[in-house]
Amino acid sequence: MGSSDLGGVISGANPFIYNSSSPLTLFLFQTCLILATCNLIHIPFAKIRQPKVISEVIAGIILGPTVFGQIPNYMNTVFPENSIPGLNLTANLGIILFMFFLGLEVDKEFIKRHLKTALSIGLITLAVPFGFGCLFSIPLYNSYATSSEGTKHVKFDVFMCFIATSMSVTAFPVLCRILNELRLIKDRAGIIVLGAGIVNDIMGWILLALSVILSSSSSDPVNTVYILLCTFGWFLLYAYPLKYFLKWSLIKTHELDRSKPSPLATMCVLFIMFVSAYFTDIIGVHPIFGAFIAGLVVPRENNYVVKLAERMEDIPNIVLIPIYFAVSGLHADLTLLNEGKDWAYIFASIGIAIGSKILSGSLLSQLFGLFFRESLAVGILMSCKGIVEIVVLTVGLNAGIIDQKVFGMFILMALVSTFITTPLTLFSYPDSYRNDLQIFLKKKDLGVEGTLQDLSQTSFDGYRHVPLNSFTDVKNYHISEITTVINTTETISCSLDLVNRLANGKAAAGTATTKPSVERWKDGRVTTTTSTVGPSFKPNARFKKFTGILSHKTPNRYSSDAKRVIEEQGYGFEIQMPVKGVHLRLLTERTADLLQSSSMYNDDIHVTANTDSILQILDIFCRLSKIPFSSEVLFSTMREKATNISSLGLRETDLVLLSLKGASHENNASHILRKQFYQSFEHIYSHIVGLNELPSNFFQSMAFSLNSNFALLISNSLDRLNTDSFKKKSFYLLLPSPNLASSDFLALHLFLVICHRNHRNGDDSRSTIFVNDSNTQFAGLLFATLMDQKWVESSFQIVNVFIDQKVQQGSSQSFFIDAVLQKGLNEDELNSLDEATFIMAENYFFGEVPFSDEVRATILRGSNNPFNVLVAHHYSP
Repeated sequence: MGSSDLGGVISGANPFIYNSSSPLTLFLFQTCLILATCNLIHIPFAKIRQPKVISEVIAGIILGPTVFGQIPNYMNTVFPENSIPGLNLTANLGIILFMFFLGLEVDKEFIKRHLKTALSIGLITLAVPFGFGCLFSIPLYNSYATSSEGTKHVKFDVFMCFIATSMSVTAFPVLCRILNELRLIKDRAGIIVLGAGIVNDIMGWILLALSVILSSSSSDPVNTVYILLCTFGWFLLYAYPLKYFLKWSLIKTHELDRSKPSPLATMCVLFIMFVSAYFTDIIGVHPIFGAFIAGLVVPRENNYVVKLAERMEDIPNIVLIPIYFAVSGLHADLTLLNEGKDWAYIFASIGIAIGSKILSGSLLSQLFGLFFRESLAVGILMSCKGIVEIVVLTVGLNAGIIDQKVFGMFILMALVSTFITTPLTLFSYPDSYRNDLQIFLKKKDLGVEGTLQDLSQTSFDGYRHVPLNSFTDVKNYHISEITTVINTTETISCSLDLVNRLANGKAAAGTATTKPSVERWKDGRVTTTTSTVGPSFKPNARFKKFTGILSHKTPNRYSSDAKRVIEEQGYGFEIQMPVKGVHLRLLTERTADLLQSSSMYNDDIHVTANTDSILQILDIFCRLSKIPFSSEVLFSTMREKATNISSLGLRETDLVLLSLKGASHENNASHILRKQFYQSFEHIYSHIVGLNELPSNFFQSMAFSLNSNFALLISNSLDRLNTDSFKKKSFYLLLPSPNLASSDFLALHLFLVICHRNHRNGDDSRSTIFVNDSNTQFAGLLFATLMDQKWVESSFQIVNVFIDQKVQQGSSQSFFIDAVLQKGLNEDELNSLDEATFIMAENYFFGEVPFSDEVRATILRGSNNPFNVLVAHHYSP
């Protein structure tokens, strides 16, 4: 090695010249280039719900000979031939780990529960495309396999088996992610696809292993038998003695009870995986099959596979696996596809791969009782290729079964079939149809006869919109259920405090207790995981007296006829409100998220309560308060959070309560210091959006898609450790407009509910309504409406606030909150603002920056003073 090499670029060395004695230099540059390109390309694809594997393969194609490779001397400089083995080694390590994670995803118990549909649809959607693939391989073999120069001769049976396998596989990991993002994993179509996808995936890997075995032992048929026997024997060794020994060892060492696997246990599992991969490699199959077998034997008890994936997967998923798919793209030289027949075969392969899957999947699904659109969605989803297809093709290319030309053709087929899966599914099985179908299935379950169109469009529970336009409406209005959405763990305390002051009213009938329960549809889908009910709970019957018959919009939850409740139990603000806890979890590219999201809906009635600590807290809270409770875990990508919340099947009289982290504080000994002072609403708004992992258009999307009441709690005192526990809680209702709208009346209703609960519980919290001085009739009308309520006199006071209209019309605008802080509060109240919650209404969320000027000003003042802000929005159809 010369001195210039030792001194690096400072001594004049060229980092782009590959040096076999120091291969790391160029490898690091290639890695940075690949990862940067993959993530940049994924930005636009993520917006149209495309899996990341598409971006990674396209990045490889762009960086390879197809695009950048057309630049003179580019490939020899950036990706010289001598450096490719280093990339391949890293990529193969990543794909071995990926196959191990794929084995972890195979839920054997889920397959057993849905064995009939999983086996039949899984095998048929594999067999039909496999048969078409065999026919398609005949002209393809004659055109390419026999005329390729410089490649080894491949027998037709090997080529046919491989082509048919590549046409028939389904990408189970991509399928899981699509089912989650489209909120189909709980539908009966999604359950069928999940089971069939697992079976299809396993059989596809077996066929691929057979293709590789035939390829590597084509010279001696006896070797094929030996390899098959060795592979089968190795699988039996892992599936029985090793599997039970591993489970016994983990139980004896209490590994299954740990929150995270220990380093020793993780090392042992990795050792088992690498030994299995090594064995299948040396017998002539492929190391990925050994890694897949190792993933199958890891116990799933206590979510151990999830914990193991969380500990192991970050580096492989972020670095190694993207390199693998990018290297696959590098091998795809699309410039070789320069003949008309090449593109004819490409379009034919796309049509056969997608059409055969849709045909077989949809026809067989209809035999199992699914409707046409459901069946069509099953077929479309089963046609997804994605990650598995890329792995299959890469294995075939490395084994010499196909050449670069055929590899490029099938890479395009894989990309197109994966790309169109999501839009075709949305087109054939839209949300509107899914909602109608759920209504129909529920009504059929209750014995109501009729067609799908008739039952889905007919009112079923006597439900009608309850207006909220007057003080009398405020008095009689009843919130049918509070759906509290937990977006981050830091907001649990403030959510519980507000839920306690809203929901804990007069019980409708009897004494409520809590027990795990589940409500199942005829298709086996779990709709409610835990609920708090009476001692003789019967689904669809126990709550009829309290809430009326089930809502036509919400087949799995309590329904409410507000007027009936009022007649039987009293005024709306006196009645106990059922609570539904929704843990909104961020769905990322991580395998652990896929494992958790799929296992949440595998028909285990205790799965949510036992595996989600957030919902456990809510469940215990509602048990102690004797509040009817149900729960759900909702996995969502960041940009789909608003849409997924709106998809919960909410009624117009429900209230969605979303608590968000607000201003930041830091603790220094016994003092609480402000991290920053927010100069404008835009400043605090961007902080709130970023801190809570929300898309920039979250509130606009909520206003557009949510068909129920909405309350937003911005907590600006989440991380205070040393607060004065003797301070009184304060609730202030702000009514800055002289003319009240429906959202103002909803805010007033929530305020009265809080005051009524505080009075009943003996809570001496301060409560004040600040009204615009121009609204002279407010106090008289309110007290006249509530004249029969004795608790009103001592529960709150009304303060008129004067707003100088001249100042409002001038250049320096004065906001209602400023007048309240300056004139409406005494010194003691100003010193206790950190225990105060200001309630106000918001009628619209539209615009580049949502909220009206008054609400913006209140949120900004709350972040700087600090106090909590509760913004209420009433849904009016």
